[in-house]
Amino acid sequence: MKISLPPMSLLLPLSLSFFRAGLVLTASLMTMLAAPAPASAQNGNRWYQIEVTVFAHENSNLQQEQWPTQDLALSYPEQTRELDSLLKHLSLDDWSVLQPVSATRMPSNEIAVNGDSDEPLLSPGPNALRSSNYRLPDTLRDAFVALPAADHDFTQTNRALTQSTAYRVLYHNAWRQPVLRAPDATPIAIAGGRQFGQHHELEGTLTIRFNQSRDRVLLDTNLWLARFSSQLNSQPPEQSNILQLPLPPFAPDLPEQTPDLISSASDNQPALTERYYASQVFAMNDSRPMRSNEFHYLDHPAIGVLVQVFPYEPPAPPASAFPGSGAPL
Repeated sequence: MKISLPPMSLLLPLSLSFFRAGLVLTASLMTMLAAPAPASAQNGNRWYQIEVTVFAHENSNLQQEQWPTQDLALSYPEQTRELDSLLKHLSLDDWSVLQPVSATRMPSNEIAVNGDSDEPLLSPGPNALRSSNYRLPDTLRDAFVALPAADHDFTQTNRALTQSTAYRVLYHNAWRQPVLRAPDATPIAIAGGRQFGQHHELEGTLTIRFNQSRDRVLLDTNLWLARFSSQLNSQPPEQSNILQLPLPPFAPDLPEQTPDLISSASDNQPALTERYYASQVFAMNDSRPMRSNEFHYLDHPAIGVLVQVFPYEPPAPPASAFPGSGAPL
């Protein structure tokens, strides 16, 4: 059961210049007096709903601090995955996952979708469902699926951040998942902000896991904010000024270009190649305990992270509309 929290805008300080300090103080005010028992799915794992916003401090003078550039360890764990979403499935590049049924196998009482008998025909109705294991993600029962806006609690908070010139929202998402101990925990890939070639300003992973005794939820932040520079044509930067950024394990198997290349041309001008490379990287690596049903703020000179975690009970699987097909009603 989801607990309704007070609107975040009521807890934000009136002055956004006091925002960073105020969030630390308001976290204790968000504790709910009566928290439900930990949620557990059918397999015994305890599920939680997580919502995260990551924003940049636009007015921070990062040059006043020393940021390491040598031996900067940026990496994605091997088990890193990205969140699934309905949008990805509704914009499929390859619709062959629906497994069209050929004309020789189509029952006579079904109507051909395609009038050309030489082409495979898609069988509608129950037989189409039985012919494929493909289905859309279930936001109520599937783990690691981005939730729709109706399930977001940070809408007013994100609006307040967006309306301020001192902050810029880089990433926001909410999802549900079983929470496990560190060896079995799943890091979630984070990417947000402006895109430069194969990379975004904000990249890295967030991992929600239990401590060893399973009595506290922990958040591991493995994030980095990159500043990119560009040069045109035959003016490559010094190799020592280029910082190597990793790609997540699920990224397309494409040659990594360092620096990233983007070409532009017009009818009257020759093609110009703009090279983007990471000139500065601000890393955030931390592990922080999370209390259920509280609003948490993780501060950093370059970025801020807002997190909310609360127990979630997945509903029972729906009854099948067609016995043996596995297709829900």
